[in-house]
Amino acid sequence: MKMNDKVRKSVLWRWFFTSSVSSNYEKMQALAYCYAVLPFLKVAYKDKPEALQSAVLNHLQFFNTNPWVAPYILGINVAMEENADGNTEEAVTSIKTGLMGPVAGLGDSLFVVIPWTIFGAIAANMALAGSPAGIFIWIAVSVALKMLSIPLFNAGYTSGTKLITTIEKSLKLLTESTSILGLMVVGALIPSVVRANIALTFKQGELTMKGQEILDQIMPGLIPAVLVGIVYWALKKDVKPIYLILGVMVVSIILAALGILK
Repeated sequence: MKMNDKVRKSVLWRWFFTSSVSSNYEKMQALAYCYAVLPFLKVAYKDKPEALQSAVLNHLQFFNTNPWVAPYILGINVAMEENADGNTEEAVTSIKTGLMGPVAGLGDSLFVVIPWTIFGAIAANMALAGSPAGIFIWIAVSVALKMLSIPLFNAGYTSGTKLITTIEKSLKLLTESTSILGLMVVGALIPSVVRANIALTFKQGELTMKGQEILDQIMPGLIPAVLVGIVYWALKKDVKPIYLILGVMVVSIILAALGILK
């Protein structure tokens, strides 16, 4: 079902104003993402209440990327569900999972690090010198960066439309490929995001060996990988995420207090 421009604009503007206000440790930007696509979902699944419920639950899954570049993923998402005849849930999830990592890296560099460093330094120096123009420069740059979300959304929508029309027969292959990409991205993030280092030191005469160095020789990032594996296993056993978050926090504090982890 083709959407009108009003519905598509509603998706984009909702993301504009809620992309970071509902972030949480369990699902990050999922609430904002679902809220943004909700007007589109209500029209796309107008006479299909069960399909609408399933789509809403699908979009409430974990999502986290650079908020300035996320409209590109939103555009792809809208185009895929708009042009396909159902059965896109798995493909949409794979696209979101596969793209949010690479898009985050690109967005953080082009939309955060570079402009904030350059224009932030200029604005700060002007403000320190007593010139009020610094704050207006900073506001202008921030607004300009935000407005770039519009062409990004349109580019994503165009890409998603072509994606469906040109490779509809290969949707299964696309789904599997993006799933693999998403798993690779998530797996690569484990040792850099999960911090758990052994603080124990072993001494034998003049020989001193650090526990973390021993583990790194066996497998770098071993403890983070084991921790993620345990959490994943617990989630499969239907343990509530909030219990796992609290459990990891409590165990981490205890082990740090005992001098086992740092």
